[in-house]
Amino acid sequence: MSVDRFLDGLPVGLSHTEALAAMAAITRYVGAIEGVGEPSAFADITDTPPASLPTLLDALEAIDASVDLLGRAWEQLLADEARRQQGAHFTPPAVADRLVGLVLESSEAATGTAPCAVWDPAAGGGAFLLAAARALELTGGRTRADIVTGLTATDVDSGALRVCDAALEIWAGGAARPATEHVDALLDLPVDGSREFAVIVGNPPFLGQLTSDTVRSQEMHQRLRERYGSLVGGYVDQAALFVELGLRCLSADGAMGLILPQSFLGARDAELVRASARQRAHLSALWVDDVGVFEAAVDVIGAVFSAGMAPDQTGTTSVMVGNAAPVELATPDPKSWAPLLAGAQGTPVVSKVVGGQRLGELALVTAGFRQHFYGIADAVTESQSTANPRLMTAGVIDPLANLWGERSVKFAGTRWTAPELVLDKIEDAEVRRWFESRLVPKLLIASQTAVLEAVVDPDGQLVPSVPVISVEPHDVGMLWHIAAALTAPTTSAMMLSQTAGTGLSASAMRVSAAKIADLSLPSPSPAWDRGARAAEQAHLSWARKDYDSYAKALTDLAESMIEAYEDDPNVASWWAGRLPKRSTIEASRKGEIDVKRSQ
Repeated sequence: MSVDRFLDGLPVGLSHTEALAAMAAITRYVGAIEGVGEPSAFADITDTPPASLPTLLDALEAIDASVDLLGRAWEQLLADEARRQQGAHFTPPAVADRLVGLVLESSEAATGTAPCAVWDPAAGGGAFLLAAARALELTGGRTRADIVTGLTATDVDSGALRVCDAALEIWAGGAARPATEHVDALLDLPVDGSREFAVIVGNPPFLGQLTSDTVRSQEMHQRLRERYGSLVGGYVDQAALFVELGLRCLSADGAMGLILPQSFLGARDAELVRASARQRAHLSALWVDDVGVFEAAVDVIGAVFSAGMAPDQTGTTSVMVGNAAPVELATPDPKSWAPLLAGAQGTPVVSKVVGGQRLGELALVTAGFRQHFYGIADAVTESQSTANPRLMTAGVIDPLANLWGERSVKFAGTRWTAPELVLDKIEDAEVRRWFESRLVPKLLIASQTAVLEAVVDPDGQLVPSVPVISVEPHDVGMLWHIAAALTAPTTSAMMLSQTAGTGLSASAMRVSAAKIADLSLPSPSPAWDRGARAAEQAHLSWARKDYDSYAKALTDLAESMIEAYEDDPNVASWWAGRLPKRSTIEASRKGEIDVKRSQ
């Protein structure tokens, strides 16, 4: 039997009491295999384990079960709902080993033979503390008992702490146990400098504030605000606050490494946390998960902070994507660390942007909110009359290509072929006025795309579905110039650099009205004029199904706008490789596929 088959055979969805009984039996068995005997953390658990365990346990010795198995077993036993609410997911040993290795390289205090204080503020089953223990043993000069004595684990889950305690006691041969505290580290531990750790590692819970399962209660929000002030703003993920907590408890020559959602790098609501972090430490290394090692549907990074570097010291960040060789990139301003993720994935660096005018100075940039989505659910119909404006979702927007009526879309739980909005059926007068105000010449921009994708509505007959963004020029004569600027390769590179990691995937840009309004435009020039003509040609070619002319117009636009922005021509090649494939375009026009893109 393999370790995976053993884990798959465990009962699932147990209550906390039942899971403790099962873990007591498992830890005793693993302890016996390692010659340690009964781990102290489970000595008081006398409940009978599930009836299916004895047969499974008999297989443990044959598969050479290690202490790393214990944390995985605890996660397997817990109910899925409990794990989601706690944001708890076991860290694979290889990931923990990788991040701990990067941390120890950045911590002067971890060298030598002196005791090394290591803390995991959300220890779970102990994956990171086990990784730290193994790494410290390799440095030499410390016994396993010495190492484990220097470890501290805190967690809100008392059962997970028992597992962590037992795993480390077994690893130490029964000679030592870590310090454990059943607390909410974010709220209950002092951060006044009375506690300092040379090494802080962990995988704090991801508790995004846009999901009902993990949203903070009003009481929790208030307590966090009292402790962390303005850092607890908007929709900041709870995991980001562990960065602040850890750095407040890090020694002057220490280092910290945490697993975090990729969105931490560029999320607007985490900007204050990033700025605070930069005052205390340097972001010395960044590991990017490229294969999805966690069961949670969240792309992750491992961020390493070194307190040994002066807060005002400029430098580079070593960025590793998966197992690839590290790339040294200039550490960006805390306003967004997304350029590190984008740069490591090959996004071109836009070295300069000529001009200086912002798009928001030339156009109204707006997008709807929840009320604009739900407020029209009963006012949408299949195309019946050209008098009704067409409802545009992100799925029918490609670069200067309108696929309305040719690519089916889903809106409000219903599949539509050619959705129209009947304005008179919108009951909320404010919502109706908002959509009526959109019936002007404009551009509409999709979100979650590989390049910036906008369509032009010169007649004002299209309306945006949430979260499609509307760009409405103050001077309609600038419509095609703005279309060229939005479609330009340089613009996509700039936008992806600022938003990498905040979308549904690391390669998608999550645009917002504010970010679009802040885009820099080129200076007026013949090149920009040529780009505007190419944008109009692409729009017209697509409408008459002349795909060869459409493709040529996009190429002409790219070349013209590279010149207008005085950018590197290689950016155009990067951009072209991310465009929707022509085969996908043609098939979607024929109704043969129903996807945004084939890549």
